[in-house]
Amino acid sequence: MICPHCRASLLGKERTGGVCSRCGRAFALDPKVNGRGMHDARIRRVARSATDGGRRRVTLTQLGYLARTANTSWTAVPPRGRPQWIARFVGVVLVIGLVVLAAFVHRLALGGLIWFAGACAAALLYAVAKGDPYRPGHPAGSSLTPEPGSFRAMMCGRWVEVYGSLPPGIVDDRQYRETPAGTDRDTGGGPAAEAVELLCPDHAVRVFVEINGLADGLDLALAAGLEDLSATGPVVVLHDASARGLQLVADVRANHPGRVVVDAGLPVRAVLGNDKAVRLYKEPPADVRWGEADWLRELTRVAAAEAAWLVKGWESPLAAVPPALLESAIVRAVQEARSTTDRERRDAAEVGFMSWPQPAEPAPNDGS
Repeated sequence: MICPHCRASLLGKERTGGVCSRCGRAFALDPKVNGRGMHDARIRRVARSATDGGRRRVTLTQLGYLARTANTSWTAVPPRGRPQWIARFVGVVLVIGLVVLAAFVHRLALGGLIWFAGACAAALLYAVAKGDPYRPGHPAGSSLTPEPGSFRAMMCGRWVEVYGSLPPGIVDDRQYRETPAGTDRDTGGGPAAEAVELLCPDHAVRVFVEINGLADGLDLALAAGLEDLSATGPVVVLHDASARGLQLVADVRANHPGRVVVDAGLPVRAVLGNDKAVRLYKEPPADVRWGEADWLRELTRVAAAEAAWLVKGWESPLAAVPPALLESAIVRAVQEARSTTDRERRDAAEVGFMSWPQPAEPAPNDGS
């Protein structure tokens, strides 16, 4: 490994105890201890790229996804081959049968030949009963290296112990206290545009929005769930590429009819065929597994491959999206929500829905 301080190439025996034997300075991560790719120089490069050299702030959860070294996933495999108990049962029955046959034919002149023929038939029957070797199945699943919990532990533990703080621009989202939903924001004394509610179940993404000034700059009211939404104003829904995310959009539209609702979640089409995207497995809700969700029927009609991917339980977290791309997507979604709201108001005004009826003009008094 390369020492992050003096750039010396160190063997295992030259970095015992997390200290460089050349310069005598401590370092935080060792690939031999923390896993492949987990060393200070690489984590600093990833953090520098994610924060754009310090011009953007990124949560520790996001950094963990960006610093991953492996993401594997596997599909469900049903059990194969014949269960072993069948072969055992058939084997016991055949052995008993051969013993009985031997006792019956041992006095016959051709008894040995008959018993041998019976033994061959029993062996053939046993081979058929045994069938293919039994191989147990396994459910679908996924893994991330390093696991989010392990990455957080090594960064909040050893890294902070050595350097005193997380890398520049990185914020521990678990320690960050969000602005409560519904809190009034300072608009600088000028005319404020109608607040857009940003609904996002992912705590790390909500923290990302706040620490980068997007909530104040775009006049956003952040909400973690349906119960946090008010009764008016446009809603932008940020969610993972998952069945639960699309169900959330459907629930918002069902519970708030007439409101402008913009689906700004990570599209499934952006994950399919993208080797750089994170793929995780989570058992989908029952109505999704059985194809009973209305939104799923519509998605199946227009994008069968995406619907099938969701039904199997695959998803991709929004926090794994590169921060620059996530920020631009949020800005575009808020602009779309406001422009849609303004357009609907202009259309309503043109047909008189937003103005009171004007009193009829008095008839001219010409003496007639």
